[in-house]
Amino acid sequence: MKNWGKKRSLIAIMLTFAIASLSATIIFPILAPLFLDPEQSIIKNSVPGNIRSILLGFFLASFPLAQFIFSPLCGEFADRKGRKPVFLVTLSIEAVGYALCALSIWWHHLALFFLGRFLTGLAAGNMTVCLATLVDLAGSEKKKVRYFSYGSALAGVMFVLGPFVGGKLADKEVFSFFNPAFPMWIGSILAVCNLIVMALLYKETLQQKCKKPYDMIASVHNVQMAFRRGAVRELYLIYFFFLFGWNMLYQFIPAIMVQEFRSTISMIGDISALAGCIWILGTIVIHFIAKTSFETKYLVFTSLVIFSLTTIFIPLPHSMKGFILLTGTSVFFAGGIWPLFTAAISNAADHRIQGKVLGLSQSIQSLSMMLAPFMGGFFLQAHSQVPFIVAAVSTLFAAALLTKTHRVHFQS
Repeated sequence: MKNWGKKRSLIAIMLTFAIASLSATIIFPILAPLFLDPEQSIIKNSVPGNIRSILLGFFLASFPLAQFIFSPLCGEFADRKGRKPVFLVTLSIEAVGYALCALSIWWHHLALFFLGRFLTGLAAGNMTVCLATLVDLAGSEKKKVRYFSYGSALAGVMFVLGPFVGGKLADKEVFSFFNPAFPMWIGSILAVCNLIVMALLYKETLQQKCKKPYDMIASVHNVQMAFRRGAVRELYLIYFFFLFGWNMLYQFIPAIMVQEFRSTISMIGDISALAGCIWILGTIVIHFIAKTSFETKYLVFTSLVIFSLTTIFIPLPHSMKGFILLTGTSVFFAGGIWPLFTAAISNAADHRIQGKVLGLSQSIQSLSMMLAPFMGGFFLQAHSQVPFIVAAVSTLFAAALLTKTHRVHFQS
């Protein structure tokens, strides 16, 4: 009976991984058109294009900002009160957040749209609790790695499936009932389904409650700690500049598609799904090369340079084929860089503090996800190519810093 309780909890957590990833990606194709396309915009037509670009950047930054602030707080609350209460609260907030986004699109209410998106980012803080729960359930190092792999695989599949489905659900040419608000309603319904599954299947996994005082600005302290931590400090800095460049590229690809190619929401969903497939392919191919013969540090350096050189030219082609070729090349090498760099950060730290070190890398990732779109909105209103130039320069800087790191960090 005890094992069945663990299996039920594991099923509930994996469903949370899948549904949360699907909900987050299903709305991705509609965001740029809602701000930049006059025919579909949630903003009044009288608002000039440069202001629209800045507002898009603010909106894209609102989700990771909420996640950056509340992920550590969700984790701390879960360590004190239990995992299940956090899941029930955050999933309820997620359902409300997506419903507010849907209503705001119907009513053309921009402030409500921002509020809904911020709430969904707050709810995404439960991903930290998902990982903690998998550790609770694992019982051994081998099972922990296996469970993490399951969660990563589900998130990867949804990363591909979500934008494709979202693009179709928002396209009235696919079905007359579909519209940009429809994926938001689907996200809200999925959150309610997840809430019901969690309430019925999940059995509390926290065995011993933490009694340490709350750290209300844990995210800020995590970033400070990351850049003070001896051997891995330089790796965190390189990791930040790479992720900043990657997020700048990925967040504003839909904007280029709307401005330069007049792409529909459905087309943005198709390209986003293709990018997910290319990311997975890049991860597999570059990992295979690293495992066979190529020196891993130089492989990462080469990938960073190629990523940078292709990124800077993404806005230039006047044909969709050229745009897809350059974007696909950048995404391919980014997919290979991320796991190799995560492993390098792990290799640079003592085995007794792996959880802390990888948790700090998550805070660095959240910080880059927040700053890139926030700054990118200002860059986009200056010129469509500027965000991609900044992304390329940031990644080249990461490559330059990489040359000063120790080879041992990148050994298998």
